[in-house]
Amino acid sequence: MTTSDFISGEPSIECKYGENGYQTPAALYSGSTGDSLALDRFEVLQGTAPSYNNLCDLDRLLQTATHIAAGFAVNSGGVPRIAVACKHGNACGGAAGDDTAKVVMAALEGDLRAVFGGLVLLNFQVDEAIAEVLMTHKMDAGGRRLLDGIVAPGFTAGAMEMLERKGDKCRLLANPALENMDRDSLDSAMRFRYVRGGFLAQPNYTFVPELKSDAVERTAEASSGQVSDMILAWAIGSTSNSNTVTIVRDGMLLGNGVGQQDRVGGCKLAVMRARDAGHDTSASVAYSDSFFPFVDGPTELADAGVKAIVATSGSIRDGEVKEFCQSRGITLFLYPDSAGRGFFGH
Repeated sequence: MTTSDFISGEPSIECKYGENGYQTPAALYSGSTGDSLALDRFEVLQGTAPSYNNLCDLDRLLQTATHIAAGFAVNSGGVPRIAVACKHGNACGGAAGDDTAKVVMAALEGDLRAVFGGLVLLNFQVDEAIAEVLMTHKMDAGGRRLLDGIVAPGFTAGAMEMLERKGDKCRLLANPALENMDRDSLDSAMRFRYVRGGFLAQPNYTFVPELKSDAVERTAEASSGQVSDMILAWAIGSTSNSNTVTIVRDGMLLGNGVGQQDRVGGCKLAVMRARDAGHDTSASVAYSDSFFPFVDGPTELADAGVKAIVATSGSIRDGEVKEFCQSRGITLFLYPDSAGRGFFGH
């Protein structure tokens, strides 16, 4: 996709309004990209047309989900079942595994409060059993979870009936291409951002770490479960607003410390959000979207019980960070910051 394609896009979805009610008109403009995961390839099966914010969240969900798929495809040779919940552009729940119902439950349980009113994306069809989980899991008796939208390869007729929300406020968006996400599903088109008087353009974020590569430094070998959790934490954290520190355990997002102005603050926020959601962070895995400039960040993670960290190298204090992690029994994986820094949505 070239700059001229972006500028000459045609309106494909009219939004009710922009980010706020007074920002009208608003619309999605699409170019002829041939991308099976382009936003205009998602069919609204039920509910009102997606809002501007819904489409922004869908774009971010696709970044996260495709990175999860690519990470597992590169490091494990296959793509698991994936569920990602998004609120205001960042993942508030995420899980990967073999059991569809358990994956959805884990994604919801990541932050039951934050997911309320959010969007959920799955890479598998929604049937009646999955619809029941989405609506009622961990809800009080007779209660029903309100979601702004559910995105999946498809929905059964029974599931659509169960998910219908008063006022058509729960949007069901379908795209069969979600079922086949892999390493080649990453968005490789240029990314654009309006700035006053023009726009910025840059290549997309398509880096995928190969954690078994000799380019990755490690203080110790990680278990297969820790490697899987590193992949999930990396994919979620690297597609969240930087600076980000992400905590995962057993294929489930526990806490996402996003958008912080210092790295130790990201560590503290990730731990706080995990504990506030009722999670035990012992024996968990953490990801940092860049290197640790000081030992204070790893100290916060160690005190929370984190036992493995994946981050980047490049700090003048890398040696101190390695020594600290070894002293606390933490397995540390570092890939070069110049190649794999995960800043996103800065």
